[in-house]
Amino acid sequence: MKIMFVRPKPSHETIGLQHLMVVEPLELEILYALIRQKDDGVIIDLIIEKKPFMYFVKKHSPHVICFTGYITNVSTIINYCQETKKFSNNITTIVGGVHCEVCPEDFIDDAIDFRVVRNATSVFTPLLNHIENNAPLPDAVYVKNQIPDINQLPAFNFYTPFPARHATNKYRKKYFYIFQDKVALIKTSFGCPFSCNFCFCRLITDKLYFQRPMHEVIQELMTIKEKEVYIVDDDFLVEPRRVMHFIEEVKKNKINKKYLIYGRADFIANNAEIIHQFAQVGLRTVIVGFESFNDNELQTYQKKTNVLMYHKTMDVLNKEKIDCFATVIIHPHWDKNDFRHMVGMIKKLGIYFVNLQPLTPLPKTTLNVDNHKIIINPKDYEKWDLAHVSYEPQKMTVSEFYKEILHSYNAVLYHPATLWKYITSYSPRMLFKMLVGGYKVTKQYKKKIKDG
Repeated sequence: MKIMFVRPKPSHETIGLQHLMVVEPLELEILYALIRQKDDGVIIDLIIEKKPFMYFVKKHSPHVICFTGYITNVSTIINYCQETKKFSNNITTIVGGVHCEVCPEDFIDDAIDFRVVRNATSVFTPLLNHIENNAPLPDAVYVKNQIPDINQLPAFNFYTPFPARHATNKYRKKYFYIFQDKVALIKTSFGCPFSCNFCFCRLITDKLYFQRPMHEVIQELMTIKEKEVYIVDDDFLVEPRRVMHFIEEVKKNKINKKYLIYGRADFIANNAEIIHQFAQVGLRTVIVGFESFNDNELQTYQKKTNVLMYHKTMDVLNKEKIDCFATVIIHPHWDKNDFRHMVGMIKKLGIYFVNLQPLTPLPKTTLNVDNHKIIINPKDYEKWDLAHVSYEPQKMTVSEFYKEILHSYNAVLYHPATLWKYITSYSPRMLFKMLVGGYKVTKQYKKKIKDG
């Protein structure tokens, strides 16, 4: 049985991500590792491929096509499935991924045969057996237009085979994340033990948190050829003991890599020695969700941090020469002074890269918002990218709000200190990629400013 695994191309309406980062489709590599006849599988990464989706359907003549994606990919995936069925109704279509797991109702369509809504690594092989041999349909799989009932799903199973990274060999030299070139991914845990009310990630595992055994993580890490490794846990800096265990195992096994991780500001501030030890074995960059430089806003997000702590966080990172990619939520009640305050804090703290995210009430999160003020249609999935203004600004027009976001980016990223940091830290190749990516994102923002 020939199986084609597809990562969709982003819509031209989706802002930013595809211009600044393209990383391996880890979830598809994991599923690929489960198929019996490896020659019968192929991964198609349409973010990188130039040819259209149907070209690959006709070229590979698959019996089954598996799609994965985020909220921004919903419409594209449905369109791919519809194109597939028009070409041949004998091709089985399967949809999974994080958005399908939380919002399977968004993928109800006659062209979609199966939706995997939990435990993909456990149910994938039985599902293929069902398709090929009419074996019993596994739990956590919805058929056609079946109405979802999340309350009836089985318990979570976090079984994780090692990804079949060879299946993306043709693409691997093109995977990068901001300034990290030729980057590989590894996931060491699932979910997050914290309770920030804007976060979609916690919903994927129904607020559960699970860690893979460290010996398994290290064993997989040693199979990765790339020098740059992005640990894609929702938060890698959770338990000091576990982080130290990772550091000790890296030392013991003489693993020489550079790491990019997500980490909370409070962990960094309260564990300076661990961060020092981590830097010694290759920690290069931490993505830190600062979210706000206003304590009242932090309380509304249930962040459980404070602005004063952020100074200590950056003292630790700057002392160790660890880059910080800061994420900040732009609240709809901001005025121009709030934008200026945010930019001033970014510069004062010594942060050289920032991701500005307009407050986005993603589906099923617990943000306290007035639904009447949501200005993007919930079905315009491609715009729910954490970059579009989805909630009505209170003190300026939408166009003015976009303009302030773009001005803030420019004030941080084109500040002389930031430019000097980039020039002295990164290769000309990555600087050029970021220059081109930044230009494309700027064009998207300017269009939004013009359209209002």
